[in-house]
Amino acid sequence: MNKGEGSKTAVAAAMLRAAHQLLDGPHKLLADPVVLRLLGTEAIEWILANQQYYFLPGILAMRTHIVLRSRYAEDCLKVACKEGIRQYLILGAGLDTFAFRQPDWAKELQIIEADHPASQQNKKERLDKAALSMPSNLHFLETDLESLELQLALNSPLIDYHKPVFVACLGVLIYLSPQSIANLFRWAGGLPQGSQLVFTASFNTESRNSLLADKAAKAGEPWISYFSMPELEARLIECGFDHIELLTPAIAEEQYFKGAHLVLPPPRRTSIVKAVI
Repeated sequence: MNKGEGSKTAVAAAMLRAAHQLLDGPHKLLADPVVLRLLGTEAIEWILANQQYYFLPGILAMRTHIVLRSRYAEDCLKVACKEGIRQYLILGAGLDTFAFRQPDWAKELQIIEADHPASQQNKKERLDKAALSMPSNLHFLETDLESLELQLALNSPLIDYHKPVFVACLGVLIYLSPQSIANLFRWAGGLPQGSQLVFTASFNTESRNSLLADKAAKAGEPWISYFSMPELEARLIECGFDHIELLTPAIAEEQYFKGAHLVLPPPRRTSIVKAVI
């Protein structure tokens, strides 16, 4: 990432979410009109003028992944909120829009978006341009997830470490070094009982040579970290998690795609994980 400009891949992910709003008909996996306002007219016009690009097989699969990961995380958050969790921490928030379209059940949440200062500045400028006001329960926390002292970076009065936290870390781990991921898992595993971590991880080493990996590398944000499933589960258990769920393609299809009349195809690989302390 160019730390003076913020994350380009965060903007690219927002473009894929926007394409879902614009190109996929009335049936939505995730309704997100706010992302269109964040991206602005020029981006919308580009998507509409280049529709064929968003239906290329690799791009279509990535669109499913980007939209599904947000939908799944927000569904898990809803359940956690009903169970009493009142803190939602989004690591590497990018252009996430949940706080600006939050449903009634989320009003008691404290939502903390943690990201690099340059990425947060980019988002704030977009919010100002779109005339989107800050919700009273949204807070920004500047942090660098590549910091060797992640616990210190996230040491903030915004987070009550005596109460459980729901943490989302979507589309982030693949860009982090193995040491940074180990630090993140150790930090998350030390959160209070009942805390949850929903994150994405890549188990597909073949994607190193994909078009999307090449685009990310050219943007200065190469994909560098991959897992095997047994390795990931072992590391999470070692760090203090005792319940791990994988959103497999079969579960995702049954839960989100069957009978939903979606243009987006079901995922073909497991990439979304929930871990509970």
